[in-house]
This record gives sequence, structure tokens and C-alpha cells, in this order.
Amino acid sequence: MTALDNCSQTKSQFGTHGGLIQGLKVFGIGVSLLLQSACGEAIYDQVELMPPPVVFKAGTVDPLPNISEADYQVQTQLFYVTDRRPATPDDAPNFYANDRGFVLRAGIVDVVADPPFSGLEELREASRSGEGREQRSLRIARTKELGVLPVSDTTLLPDAPRKADMEAAGRAFAGAIDRKLSGSAQKDVFIYVHGYNVDFDYPVLTARELQHYLGYRGAFIVYAWPSTPNRFAYFKDLETADATRRNLREMIAFLSRRTDAENIHIIGYSAGARLAFEAVHELALQSPSGSGGSPRVGQLILIGSELDRTYFAQALGDGLLDQVDDLTIYGSETDSALGVSTFVLGRQRLGQIWPEDEFTRDVEAKLLTLSNLHLIDVSDAEDSATGNGHGYFRSSPWASSDIIMSLIYDKPPQQRGLVRPEGSAIWEFPPDYPDRVVRSARGN
Repeated sequence: MTALDNCSQTKSQFGTHGGLIQGLKVFGIGVSLLLQSACGEAIYDQVELMPPPVVFKAGTVDPLPNISEADYQVQTQLFYVTDRRPATPDDAPNFYANDRGFVLRAGIVDVVADPPFSGLEELREASRSGEGREQRSLRIARTKELGVLPVSDTTLLPDAPRKADMEAAGRAFAGAIDRKLSGSAQKDVFIYVHGYNVDFDYPVLTARELQHYLGYRGAFIVYAWPSTPNRFAYFKDLETADATRRNLREMIAFLSRRTDAENIHIIGYSAGARLAFEAVHELALQSPSGSGGSPRVGQLILIGSELDRTYFAQALGDGLLDQVDDLTIYGSETDSALGVSTFVLGRQRLGQIWPEDEFTRDVEAKLLTLSNLHLIDVSDAEDSATGNGHGYFRSSPWASSDIIMSLIYDKPPQQRGLVRPEGSAIWEFPPDYPDRVVRSARGN
């Protein structure tokens, strides 16, 4: 979520301007539009429940498989890792502050619904029908920090934690992950990396929704990097995302070495997609193709990515696709937040739909040969243009359904109900997508 998601969609077209005066005017327009698209104050410590993914509405897939009232609390544990500073009584946030803490802290967080559900069956029905969604919100009830992970870089910290304490925290965190995995049929770890302009609470609540619709399979971790809950913090947060990629990279390596996870999947959103991509890119640089020297990533999913396309292409040349089982990039032509980002930064973003004239036949042909790279256009997905079109992974039951189906069943796009025009490298949502995805789910 970003503050850009809180406002109605803004569409603008810009002509060509020359001269210093005109250039300054255009820059001013861009900043103005950026602030307009970030209008309205975000509510960071609660979130209304997202619409259920369409695949659940037909009753084909049980959103809470193999979960009983007795084991609900254990099965639904949500983990967090953050490099935010712990909050003090002088800070407005309750748990972690809105600035950098430099070390990686891990823990377990409890999320509750207000008002609470009466029981598991009411929760299961709401997850299918969406009934009561508008009347309920999520909030954090408590956090339990396990300590500072031993992969934290404490070289320049004057009051660094003791190595023994960090090792103990690492064992506690890995042990908690493994206990969660031992009770799950799917032995995978899922990591959600949020976007800019949020505090600690909001991405935790969003992660809880994704974890819920994954049926609490595997172990779910929210990586709460120190973005700033301020509409003016766009460039500041982009720099922070760059500064914290080492921490995410080391967390992935830690999970690969120290837990029983069979796969590590990463879902990156907006500026968090940039962060996730760069962390995996660095892993690829550390592991020359075929060497097996660094942890592989299962699925890397980038949603509304504001990553520069040239950098993306260079990372492919560095062997990034050898580092992942699958790389999926979701984009939309109605994402006006990325449109403003493009105008301000002067380059097309990865999460925008590429114009047809940007693809030569040779490029199209090359993309079609990359079997583990999937480009998906959500422009025609139901409710994908809600607000400013940037938060479609929550607003669109079709988009969320495709993400969930991909992570649960590990099926390629053509087996999840998507279609691709002949010769095109981009997958699309057809008008009969709900019927197609239900048929796909019934085949499992």
C-alpha cells in the first residue's frame, strides 16, 4: 500500500516543452501531480479486509484447508523481520519507529479482526463470499520480538548486540519457522516486501491477508523495511530501499541455510518490488551461473514495480533468471501512480504495460524463449483500476486470485486461466477468467 493508493485515479498527458522556463514548469507540474496522487492521509494501523480472490467464491477451493479451531493459533502464526528502530514511549507508532534501526530484528506478530469473527466457520464463509468485509478491519494486537538476527552488520555500531545473543535469536527464529513448516503440507517460506509511505503496521496487516488466502500454508514473513509514512517521502524511501537491500539479501540466505524451507518465495510490491529484485540480483552476482554458490529463490513476484527497465534488462544479463525458479511481473496500463513516477524520473517503469512499438519482433521472440519469465497485464482484470490503479493486487479479485493460484499450485499462466495472443510475450485476463480459474482449481 502507498498513499498513492488512497486517491481517485489521475490521468494526464504531457506534450513536448523546450527551454529552461518550460522545463521548470513541467517539473513543477510533475511534482504537483505526484502530490495530488498522494492526496489524503493514510490510516496506517488498520486495514479493511480485501475482497476474496475470485477462485474462492465458487466454493471450489477451501481457503482454510486442514485447519481446525484447536490448532488455529499455531497454524496461523505470522512472522516479521524488520530493520526499523524499536519504538520508544516518545514515538507515535506502538511497535517500531519510522526510521532506520540498522540491524535485523525478527519476531512473531498477532493480528486480530475488529469486530472478531465468531469462529472458524464464519471466517471461512467470509473468505469465500466477502460478506461482512466492509464491517471489519484488521489491527496488530501484539508483537513478540525474538531478537537481532546474526546476519546483521554491526561493524560500525557503537552499542552492538552481543554475538551470543544474536546467535540465540537466530536459533529461536529458525526454530519457530521450522515448527510452523513441520505442521504444513507445503514446506515453503513466503516473504512479502511492501511499498513506500507506510509504517510498520500496514504491511503487517497486508501480509496477514495474503497469508490468510494462502490458507496459512508454509511460513509467512513480512519484511518491514523502514519506509516513511509521509506522502512527500517518495525519493527518501527509494534511497532507503537501496540502503536496505543487503539486509533482505542476508535474510534470504539465512532462511536458506538455517531452516527446513524447501522453497523461498518473494512477493514485492511497488518500491518493495525494486528492493526484492535488487536483493535477488545481488544473490545472482554472488553466484555465477550454474555454480550453486548462493540460495535460489522459488517464485519472485513483482507487483506494480517502479524499477527502471534498463536496469531490469541488465540484471537478466547478470543471470538473474538462473537465480529463481520463476519471475513474474504484473503490470497495468491504468496504474497512474507509476505514470507519475515515469514523468518525474523520465523513464518507463517495469510495472507499466510496454507499448507495442517498444517490442521489436526479435525482442518478442527472445522473451518467448525465457520459460521462467512471465509478464502479466492486469488492465482487464476486474476492479484493477480502483483508486489510482496501483493497489490492484488487493482491489482486484482476479489479480489476487492469480497470485494466490500461482503460489499454491505453482502452475504456469496458461494453466491458471490466463491467455496470451499469438506472438505476444504478455499474458492477459480474458473476459471469462472466473470460469477458467475455477476449472483450473478443480483440476487439482
